[in-house]
Amino acid sequence: MINLFYEAVSFDGIYWILVAAFLAGIVRGFTGFGTALVFIPLVAQVLTPIEAVFVMILFDFIGVLPTVPRALKDGKPKDVLRLGIGMLITTPFGLFALYLMSQSSFRLIASITILILLSLLILGVRYRGPLTNKLIYFTGAMGGLFGGSTGMPGPPVILIYMASRSAPQIIRANLLLYAMFGDLLIFALCMLTFDILPILFIFAGIAIIPFAFGVLLGSRVFNPERENVYRGVAYFVIGLSAIFGLPFWG
Repeated sequence: MINLFYEAVSFDGIYWILVAAFLAGIVRGFTGFGTALVFIPLVAQVLTPIEAVFVMILFDFIGVLPTVPRALKDGKPKDVLRLGIGMLITTPFGLFALYLMSQSSFRLIASITILILLSLLILGVRYRGPLTNKLIYFTGAMGGLFGGSTGMPGPPVILIYMASRSAPQIIRANLLLYAMFGDLLIFALCMLTFDILPILFIFAGIAIIPFAFGVLLGSRVFNPERENVYRGVAYFVIGLSAIFGLPFWG
């Protein structure tokens, strides 16, 4: 175990993992989403697609546990359950696509997906109709495809919820709970399907520290009355991460 830990801290890309985890934590604490949108593009430069996704879901799930009581109180768990049912159906197909991707293809797809989502959010191009149960199930299923193939189950759900009339704290809580469900599902499927290297658990254990600190910092300063400020900061960090994640940088 000591040798494995030394190998992990000596890894050339460990600083990418730590910095990306901290930034992802701040955005997650602000908004209730955004871990993968920040972490995946940056860390995909030093880890394979499956490794990047697996490390993220481990520290993401553990790191946000302290915020669960507040999320359960503020959110609507029944809607999250409907999203999760849809996600159960499609996530395995997304993981199969992830398995077939090269590292450069993964970086390109992840970054382009994030930039498109960010553009739609900034321009206000969102769904304006009612949030029916059928729509919630379908959105969860689309999130499963995104989550399995890129580690980012959030884009379809974010577009739906950011357009709703729900209070900011409800949106934030539902997105947080949905992402945690996705983490559990992807973790179970990865353990059953792929050969997971032990060092990935060490990476995740190290990354939990800056991530949890970032989440607590973001949650502590979150104020629904200043929603636009937090969204602006989150959008900036997410966009910068996606640009740096493009494979054209080497």
